[in-house]
Formats: sequence, structure tokens, C-alpha cells
Amino acid sequence: MFAQSMELVSLLALATLLVLAVWHDLLRRRIPNTLVLWGTLTALVLSLTPRGIGLDSALLGGMAGFLVFFSMYLFKMVGAGDVKLVAAVGMFVGWPEMAQVCVAILITGGLVAMAWAIRTSRLQSVMRNIHTGLMQNIKTGQWPQIGQPLISQVSHERVPYALAIGLGTAAHFVVTR
Repeated sequence: MFAQSMELVSLLALATLLVLAVWHDLLRRRIPNTLVLWGTLTALVLSLTPRGIGLDSALLGGMAGFLVFFSMYLFKMVGAGDVKLVAAVGMFVGWPEMAQVCVAILITGGLVAMAWAIRTSRLQSVMRNIHTGLMQNIKTGQWPQIGQPLISQVSHERVPYALAIGLGTAAHFVVTR
């Protein structure tokens, strides 16, 4: 009974973090550091409870999420807030489950990006940009340096990636629970 109630508390805290992050990202295109810090500290405390995932699993999960999304940040594919949010999610779910969550987030991220491009009437421009950028990279054999986008950006409008993080994490729990 205690184990189930602790898992429920952890899921509710994670859901609260994700809902608030999505809300902030949709409205302001920013995920507050205080929100991510709250999530991280909550995940750490919950990992230390008798039926928690354990500090080692929480830290490894956070590190895994951070490393996957930091590599995307280096090529300007996601923002710093997204990297920190995924690290906090990793501290809630732990390792090795975070590997599956990252895959779910990346798949969902692609779907959200396509939906966002359709919503903003930029799908054709985005697809043309991706094709041109990739073909140029293949023909020249030159790939972008760290800090440069993988392909040139069509517009300055950014996809609120917290939505993909929230939906991908939720999809993982729906499929695995």
C-alpha cells in the first residue's frame, strides 16, 4: 500500500511539474528555473523515501536526460529550459526507464514540430529547409560546428518543446503502466 501511494505521489508531482512547464512554455516561451528547481528537489527527496527509486537511479536518470538533450541544445534544436526540464523528469523516473522516456519524448517532439509547422502554415517551408540543409551537408561533407544549428532556421518562431516533453512522458506512462 505504501509503495503504491509513494508512486502516486511521485506521479502527481511529475504531472504538476510538466503541466506548469507546458503552461509557461506556451504562454511565455520560457520554463522558469524556479519551477525546474522545485521539480528537481522534489524528485531527489522522493527518491530517498523508503519506497523511492533510490538516489543513484534518480541521478543517473537525470544525467541521461540532460546528456541527450544537451547535445540537442548544442546545435540549437532545443532551449536550455527544455534541457533542465528533461533532467528533472529523469530524476523522477530514474535509470534505465529514462532511456525509454527520452525515446518517447523525441518521437513526440517530431510529431509536435510537424503539427506546429502545419498550425503556423510553415510546413512546406520547413520541409524545403530541411531538404536543402541536409543535401548541402551531404554534398559538401561539412557538418555544423557546435553552437550552429544543424540546418538553417526558417523562422524565429520556436516550438514550445515542453509540450513534447510532457506528452512524451505521459505517453510513456500510458504505454508502460
